[in-house]
Amino acid sequence: MKRHCRIARTSMLEPPPPAGREDPPTIDQKILDAQVRTLQRNVPSMVGGTLITAFATVHFFSATMPPGVDLHHWLAAMIVISGIRLVVMWLWRCDPDAGRRPAHWARWLLALAALSGLAWGSLATVFMPTEASAYRPVMVSLLMGVSAAVVVSQVTLYRAFAIFLVFMLVPALLSFALLSGDVARMLATMLGIFLVLLLVGGRRSADASTRSLRLQIELRELAQAEERARLSAERANAAKSQFLMNMSHELRTPMHAVMAYARLGATLSGEPRIRGYLERIHTSANGLLVLLGDLLDLASLETGHMAFRMRPKDPLALVERVAAEFAHQVSDRGIRLEIVAADHLPMVPLDPSRVAQVVRNLIANAFRHSPDHGTISIVLEVADRKRRRELVLRVRDEGVGIPDDELEVVFEKFVQGRNTRSGAGGVGLGLALCREIVDAHGGRIQALPNDGGALLEVVLPLPQAASAEKPPAMAA
Repeated sequence: MKRHCRIARTSMLEPPPPAGREDPPTIDQKILDAQVRTLQRNVPSMVGGTLITAFATVHFFSATMPPGVDLHHWLAAMIVISGIRLVVMWLWRCDPDAGRRPAHWARWLLALAALSGLAWGSLATVFMPTEASAYRPVMVSLLMGVSAAVVVSQVTLYRAFAIFLVFMLVPALLSFALLSGDVARMLATMLGIFLVLLLVGGRRSADASTRSLRLQIELRELAQAEERARLSAERANAAKSQFLMNMSHELRTPMHAVMAYARLGATLSGEPRIRGYLERIHTSANGLLVLLGDLLDLASLETGHMAFRMRPKDPLALVERVAAEFAHQVSDRGIRLEIVAADHLPMVPLDPSRVAQVVRNLIANAFRHSPDHGTISIVLEVADRKRRRELVLRVRDEGVGIPDDELEVVFEKFVQGRNTRSGAGGVGLGLALCREIVDAHGGRIQALPNDGGALLEVVLPLPQAASAEKPPAMAA
């Protein structure tokens, strides 16, 4: 049969695939679908148990039947009902829309439950053993055993469970109630109490199963919604990064032209006022070009398009070279820029241009927020942490500092601390870019609590056998 139809879904909670523009199934429909699938998966074991019990019943009870009553007719009916049940299961498995119409297949299961119940109940009506055989209590025990077995196989779909019990036990109960004698009345009472207990207990079990299914479906839908939102956010972020990268490329060319013509005009202009205007244009364009460069770098890092060329470098020489770029600016404001380095710093595997970009951003931030005649301190040292050696770079200033509750937030894109929104400049890209570059080196960057200014720390991993042939510490 499996060669000609689809394999039934193995996951009890897996939703059916959407079809066209049909509305998605509700939670109640999904619960019913799960219940139907549970019963359909139990069909082979139910049919097997039914037929074994039916053959055993014919074997042991045939001699107790009244004259003219043949249990083989009852056995034939049970075989036909079992065959119908198998055919319905096969049709359900071949139905590609079974998950979208569980009520249709539930009706089939209810009808089969009624037929099966009537067939079993006929053992206490049409095929009732003779009183002389003393097998009537045994027949009641058989019906009660079958009822208990159905609790396991059909209680998930309570309606099918209840219909089976009612159609099986109520006729038997009435049949014994109409017979004379204390034994018959006792058997009828037993069946009535047993039926009520099974119905009440089955309802509780079915309700608990339904609540569990509902919770599982809701949790799965929440997880799927979260996954869809994550994928959508990733696609949006990738599109944003690609847009920024494309726009940065497109804007850099005209910006270079603006700077070139502004510089040319300032050189050729003989009027100081015009020359001042052109120099301001050049300065502003240069600042915008730096911003575009940061956007391009950030987009390249996010999309994985930035290549890193790692090679061993002297970290002190790199920091001194970057610090020299700020010599004129710190001199104009009377700021002291000092570098304190440990003796014999090892060579560090890094991309010199990218790490220089990190150092440049950190010094620029410190310079931007430092007061005139303040001090910017850069410390380089080697630390042994968790059985690994690391290069530690700290940049400290005497500016407004970073609040303790924003030590992590300042590394997010386009975010500034509340103490630095007073017009000191920047759009919140520098530290985000620094984190991306440091992460790509296998290191980490963090802002540390500090009284009287900001303190940022960059940690880069060192090789196990790092060279230690570098010049001693020096200050600038």
